[in-house]
Amino acid sequence: MIRAAGTTAAAAVAGTYMGSGSAFAAPPGQSVGAELRTFIDGNLVDQAKVIEWERRRLSVAAARLRTDYAGMLVGELDSLLARLEVSVDDIPAARAALAQARVLIGPDGLRELLAGELVASEAAARTGVAASGGRWQYSITEIASDRGTAQGFLDWFDRARVNNDRAVWTDACPDHYIIATLPDGRQEVIEVTGGAMLASQFFVDYADVAKVMVPTDAAFPLTVAGVASLADGFVIGGVRHQFRDEPGGGFRSQLKVAFPAALPELYIAEHRWHLACEFGNWISAYLR
Repeated sequence: MIRAAGTTAAAAVAGTYMGSGSAFAAPPGQSVGAELRTFIDGNLVDQAKVIEWERRRLSVAAARLRTDYAGMLVGELDSLLARLEVSVDDIPAARAALAQARVLIGPDGLRELLAGELVASEAAARTGVAASGGRWQYSITEIASDRGTAQGFLDWFDRARVNNDRAVWTDACPDHYIIATLPDGRQEVIEVTGGAMLASQFFVDYADVAKVMVPTDAAFPLTVAGVASLADGFVIGGVRHQFRDEPGGGFRSQLKVAFPAALPELYIAEHRWHLACEFGNWISAYLR
């Protein structure tokens, strides 16, 4: 069913890789994340390290998408796989190739491709929650921007969610496969979180703030929060992203995700880079 695109799909991927089609391809002459400062474990990190993390995950995502679609995803996507050392200058083109590949495969095709992973990761999530006994640990990243405002970014962010702008949501990180707003307002998310080896599916309810297990920080007055659950409502985590304007201009975001306490620390540490990548790209898109 999903392999019929064949040569047409391959040609489209190749054309996209040559420089068009990604919601997060930086305009000519503009550095990705040039106006952002990212803090992990409270320490300022070189923005180039965030780009390097995304570069590595681009190769992983390309490999995953190509697994059962050799007849579809050839040409430049194969080139991306063969040249695992993708330079920073290739990032916008690589993003575009993966974005087009996701479109060509389509949501149903992606679910079919990832079905085995989703079953396994759901079982692991239930086990992790049970082993944690109601305890949670938090992955936290902060990003400061020299421009824009906290409310302006939140308005942009909410419009993308309400309008179900899938390109904005999905293209922000190579580990995003499907992020879609459902008719009831929840978001379906299929992604690789943290240091996981498998993709997982969960649903974020931004109206269910009473159950959010992530603590608030009074220094950040604006908040987006929600509970993350499996399809049957079983709670596996939550998010609380908070924002404030900075006295000298610009704004700062504090991005927090709750995971079951039984998960290894490496998992939590790796998700800090995931947050840095996706929100860095979202903030950069808002600033443009």
